[in-house]
Amino acid sequence: MHKIFSEAAGLQRLAYGAAAGVAVGLLPWPLSPIACALLGWSCGTAVYLLLAWWLAETFDADRTRARSQSLDQPNVLILIVMLTAVGACVAAITMLLAQVKLMGGAERAAHIALGLVALATSWLLIHTIYAFHYAHRYYQMEMRQTVDGPGLDFPGKLDPDYFDFLYFSFVIGMTSQVSDVQVTSRDMRRITLVHGVLAFAFNMLVLALSINVVAGSM
Repeated sequence: MHKIFSEAAGLQRLAYGAAAGVAVGLLPWPLSPIACALLGWSCGTAVYLLLAWWLAETFDADRTRARSQSLDQPNVLILIVMLTAVGACVAAITMLLAQVKLMGGAERAAHIALGLVALATSWLLIHTIYAFHYAHRYYQMEMRQTVDGPGLDFPGKLDPDYFDFLYFSFVIGMTSQVSDVQVTSRDMRRITLVHGVLAFAFNMLVLALSINVVAGSM
């Protein structure tokens, strides 16, 4: 049982998270339907993140390579599912924050807090999924011995593990640019470009929603 959860593949983690989110969202909470849906989303993404970071913590570079080369993950499907779910989540958060203007006191504070938690878990979800996408693509390209190499050049002589890819992904998520990790292939540049644009758009959306919340509370 421990291995089933600690080494779950990408689609399995999404399935576990979805199951947990649906179960929590369908409980009879004294909340609006939108708030219940966001609560379920937050719990579901938390389950996914827990499993993903648990796996990253227990896998060294050799196990990361072996796993990435042996799993033929449908990365495009995972990314489509992720983007669709995050888009729906952001739409729900926008509607929720529009409703809080009619609330007051503790109810208002609780709904704003729920919206912020949902935004935070969505942000973490995007860049965690991209980190695993980078790891899979890197070691797949290494195995195929492509002309441009694996596509990323990490500083130092050690082979990258999952945390190295998490570092690369979250740097892009926070700054919309790369740092000391160099992108060396056309294929990886395309992935990084889409990731950077998505990160910038999401960060701007978070800023806009934050300004809306502050303005609405004045």
